[in-house]
Amino acid sequence: MNIYVLIAVVSVTIAGFSQILLKKGAMRPHKSFLDDYLNAPVITGYALMFTSVLATMFAYRGVRYMTIQIIESLGYILVPVLSYIFFKERFTRNKVIGIIIILAGIAVYNI
Repeated sequence: MNIYVLIAVVSVTIAGFSQILLKKGAMRPHKSFLDDYLNAPVITGYALMFTSVLATMFAYRGVRYMTIQIIESLGYILVPVLSYIFFKERFTRNKVIGIIIILAGIAVYNI
């Protein structure tokens, strides 16, 4: 496996976890406007998102553009799975249909 592909997959995973942290930070009640943005989950979420962007830019060095776009689309599958794990969010019919369409698109691209 190309190390750059692995970096791209790790980048998508980091981005997924950052979205979970940002949602966790947004769900808590806050005392002030500043407290909305200056709490640990939100700051950590933004730091992870920044790390993900840097990792993706680095991955572009060794992976074709379209390949990274396919890897990035896996984030649309990862985030609902993480939401189910951490927030007990249900998989709605539309989410399942969306995931199936994404997987079908990846399959068609790889044919």
